[in-house]
Amino acid sequence: MTSQNDTILEHPRMLFFLGFFCFVVGISCWIFSDSTHGVYIWTTIVLSIIFFWGWKRPSIVIFWLIFCFLGFYLSHEENESRKTALETIKKVTYWFSGSYTVQGKVERLLYTNNLSHTYRLNIDNIDNRSTKNITDISEKNIGILFEIPKNLHINIGDTVEYTGKIFDIIDPSLDGFSGYTWYHRIYGKSIVPTFKRITKTEENLLQSIQNWAKWSIFRWFPENISGIILWMTIGNIELLSSETKKQFTNAGITHILVVSGSNIAFVIVIISGILRYTRIRKWIQMSLIIGFVLFYGTLVGWDMPVIRAVGMWLIIYISLEWWKKSSSIAILFGVAFCILIYSPLSLIYDAGFGLSFAGTLWILLFHLPIQEILQKKHIPRFLSDIISVTLSATLWSMIATIYHFWTIPLYTVISNILIGGILWWILFSSMFYFILSLFGWWILYLWWWTIYLPTLYILTVGEYFWKGYTYTIDEHWIQPISLFLIGISISLVFYREKRKLLQSK
Repeated sequence: MTSQNDTILEHPRMLFFLGFFCFVVGISCWIFSDSTHGVYIWTTIVLSIIFFWGWKRPSIVIFWLIFCFLGFYLSHEENESRKTALETIKKVTYWFSGSYTVQGKVERLLYTNNLSHTYRLNIDNIDNRSTKNITDISEKNIGILFEIPKNLHINIGDTVEYTGKIFDIIDPSLDGFSGYTWYHRIYGKSIVPTFKRITKTEENLLQSIQNWAKWSIFRWFPENISGIILWMTIGNIELLSSETKKQFTNAGITHILVVSGSNIAFVIVIISGILRYTRIRKWIQMSLIIGFVLFYGTLVGWDMPVIRAVGMWLIIYISLEWWKKSSSIAILFGVAFCILIYSPLSLIYDAGFGLSFAGTLWILLFHLPIQEILQKKHIPRFLSDIISVTLSATLWSMIATIYHFWTIPLYTVISNILIGGILWWILFSSMFYFILSLFGWWILYLWWWTIYLPTLYILTVGEYFWKGYTYTIDEHWIQPISLFLIGISISLVFYREKRKLLQSK
């Protein structure tokens, strides 16, 4: 006779969630690969969970063990490929000593400050000038930070050559900035006052749109306001000052600058709302929406939060349109599973993925319950909706904040509630602004205030809350606190899904 718990365990959705958890634990195990005690601890946790849930079902135990070993294998292979690349660049640069002639391809803009731009340069070859021994490492996927003065112009895709020194930036602990560069396959840094352009990439359609949008905004708005608008809408970071980024980070509102779920949801809602008033067939409407969302994702760049947001919202949209139902949590975990198969180290090193996943999960879990509590206190629906979403996303995205940044912005909940209802309006108003700019500049002056004032308000909130309002956690407590909060998250997911399965019978 099968017990109720065994029946729930065999449900495909519960099997998937526990399989995903085992996969994640397998990825995490490689962190402790150099620590015997760490391996013992993680192995004990995995085996205890597997046998506690499925000891009566050998096939289920084997299924979960396969997921666990798959996660460990993929993360181990990813890490080993990076170790090989690091050893290669150490060898050809004689442990980062001397000056070399380096040739490589500019791949993406990483960050800016008031004086310079820093790109990822993928190295093609390094020339030892003393022996003229040119080493071709184009197949090794070795990147370095390529910092140039802000007044020098360069296009993504250009091949450049410079003579200078490559500095070592990888710390053995792989914490903080070192972990960020390790994840992005960046192993050194060069500060280059001048360079030679070998090949020039012609401006493509996406770059033309980016430049047109940047010019359209910067023509009418101050630089700091322009930087915020452009990063929120199209992911362009060129005009955002380092001071503004620091203010937003300390105030706990950096997430508004990242193109993620809210942007993608907004695009789908607006376009589908417009197309519903047309006589276009349903499958053509869906194709147009899917195509535009994919184009938008390509325009802003396929970072992990964008991949997660596009994948999740497109699946939800298609499910609701064709089957009139969807399990948002299952879709979120499914998209995360695909991302981790493609890039398993994003679980450990990609703060954007962690913040996006944790925030979305807790919105799905707690948005409606918190909203119901607030409405019972006679708080208006609009305000209760803003507060519930903000509380859900902010409180539990702290898991990723604690793990990656070792800090807690103490006033992050207040600052996020203060700006919560304005973000969607800025996105809508900015989109309308770009449309108006196609017809005439005189119209823009009337619409300009609808973007400027809300953005100025957000900037003011960031400036007010940024000074000294963060609590730094001792490094020895980072992992215990993170694991405790992750455990709560997993337990609540299982509890909610178990209740749903019982109620459906």
